[in-house]
Amino acid sequence: METPERREAGGRVPLRGSDDLEERKRTDASSEKNGAGEEVAVPDEIRRRLEAKDWHIRELYDELAAVRLAADEAIAKAEASELRVGDLEEERTRLKERLRAFEEEERGRRRWREGQDRRVARLEREAERREAEIQRLQDLLESKNEEMDAYGRETRDTVSRKDAALENAMERIEGLQRDLEERENEIAELRDAIDELRSELDLEYERRRRTAEPANRLRAGIDLFNESEHLQSVDSISKSLGSPEVHVALEDGDEPPVILTFTWEDVTWRAYASNPGLAVDEPRVYQTGAGELPSGVDREPPNAHIGPAGRVILGL
Repeated sequence: METPERREAGGRVPLRGSDDLEERKRTDASSEKNGAGEEVAVPDEIRRRLEAKDWHIRELYDELAAVRLAADEAIAKAEASELRVGDLEEERTRLKERLRAFEEEERGRRRWREGQDRRVARLEREAERREAEIQRLQDLLESKNEEMDAYGRETRDTVSRKDAALENAMERIEGLQRDLEERENEIAELRDAIDELRSELDLEYERRRRTAEPANRLRAGIDLFNESEHLQSVDSISKSLGSPEVHVALEDGDEPPVILTFTWEDVTWRAYASNPGLAVDEPRVYQTGAGELPSGVDREPPNAHIGPAGRVILGL
């Protein structure tokens, strides 16, 4: 099928054979100019020319129809080409996606192969290490066999030495018997010491029993206070304010402390706790209160006094 020719300016399409038509027109015009004043052609010649022109016109129409058909086919082909280009673009996109998928798969396979290579290398190193370990164990087995041989020789030597060791053991047994006799003497001495400790514990128990009695506990607490440094504080205040009133009492409890309260007229007061129990942690004598009179203390009738030597004495 022939393709349409390029359109001319003005939208006209030059058709095949149009050059012959123009040439004939120019020839007719030239003939008319050259035959001006000559006789007019005979009717047969004119009719022949008209028939030729009609035939040429029909030929031009046929050619025009063919050109239009070719143009329609070209347009359809162009549209089909555009559709084909779109399909090709889509196909290219799909191919690119498949190519990326193949590349990703190839990278995954490459990584898998690299991982397999590393695993193979690790297994090879492990096999080498195991072979070295097997060789080391074989060497160790050989050395153990040598040691067992040496041990057998040593055992035979040991049997010969055991007789001498047995004799030494007999001598040691005799020495142990002598040590046993000495230990029995030490045990007898320890029993005597235990008896002495029991006697001391009995005495301590008796002392504790006596101390548990209120009157005895009061006297023990007063004696303990008289041996403390707080007696000097009471003596210093007494030098300024005179002899205080002294009240001594026991607090509540299993092993209560003795509370000594000193009152100097209507000026001031001091209270101390003295615990004669042996299991009490230091300080066994400590101040429990102090203040100015008449507030801060419940004054009790005195039941003790300060003696000539500055010591606290139970009773008035």
